[in-house]
Amino acid sequence: MTAPRRRVLLVIETADLARYAGFLESAASRWEILTLPLREALAQPIPEEPPDAILVAAEEVPEGWLESWKRPEPRPLLIQLSARVSAACKAPEGPWDWVLPAASPGSDLEAILPASSEDRRSTIPVRKVLLVGEATVGKTSLATFYLQRAFDPRRRMTIGVDIHICPVEVEGMAVRLVVWDVGGQRRFAALRDLFYRGAAAGALVFDLSNRLSFYQLLRWWQELRSHLGSIPVLLVGNKADLPREISRLEAESLARAWGTPYFETSCVTGVGVLEFFRALAAAALQGTSRAELG
Repeated sequence: MTAPRRRVLLVIETADLARYAGFLESAASRWEILTLPLREALAQPIPEEPPDAILVAAEEVPEGWLESWKRPEPRPLLIQLSARVSAACKAPEGPWDWVLPAASPGSDLEAILPASSEDRRSTIPVRKVLLVGEATVGKTSLATFYLQRAFDPRRRMTIGVDIHICPVEVEGMAVRLVVWDVGGQRRFAALRDLFYRGAAAGALVFDLSNRLSFYQLLRWWQELRSHLGSIPVLLVGNKADLPREISRLEAESLARAWGTPYFETSCVTGVGVLEFFRALAAAALQGTSRAELG
C-alpha cells in the first residue's frame, strides 16, 4: 500500500509569500503543503487528522492556539520560522518544538521531518503556474474551490500574491501545481516580474458578469507575453452562476484570436473548475517540454 505523503501547514502572511517562494516550490515536491494567513489559521478548527508539522512564519503567535495543537494524538511538530536565529535549534521549553532560520528553512525541515520512503521515490513533477486578471474576478476562489471543493464567500481580496499547492491528476499522471494567484492591483505591477518568473503556464481569468474585467484582458495578455514569451495560456470566464455581460460566443472569439483554450467556471456551483485545473496542469507539462526542447 502507498504510504500517505507527509502534510505541512505553513502559516504565513500574504506579504511574505514572495520571500518564501523558492522554499515553497522545493517543498511541494517533498510534502503536501497548505498555506494560510495567520488570521485564517487561528480561526480554523483542529482537524481530525492534523498535519505532520505546522510552520509559522511569524514572531508573535497566541500561545493558546499553539497549545491547542498539542492535544491531538499524534500531534504535529510546531516549528517557528524566525529571523532572530541563524541556525536550527530545538526548543524543549516554550511553545515550539523547533525554531528554524527564516532565510533558509528547507534543509533543516528535511532533517527534522524527512520525507517518507514513498515520497523520496516519488517522481511527481512540480510546475509553477499563474492565475492573473483584474481584482475580484475570483482567482483565489478558483484555487480555494479546487482544494476544498467548496465556495467560501468570506474570501478577502488577494494583496500582491497568494500561493496554493494543488495536486492534479492528468490522464492518470500526478502533477503538483504551485499556483501563483497574482493580485490585480496596479500598485504591484513592479513586483510581477518576480511573481511571473519560472512559470510553465498561465490562466487569464475574467468575470463573466463584469464587462470591464473582459476589456482589461488585453493588458494582462500583453504583460504575460512580455514577461514569459510563448508559454501556454488558458482563458477562463469565471462566475458563470451570475447574470452575464459577456456571451460565450464573444469569449470564444477572443480565445480563437489568441489561440488559447477557453473554459467557463463557477466557484459557487463548481461547474468547470476541475476541468480547468486538469487543463492547466496539462498545459504546464506541455510548456515545460517546449522549453526543454527550445
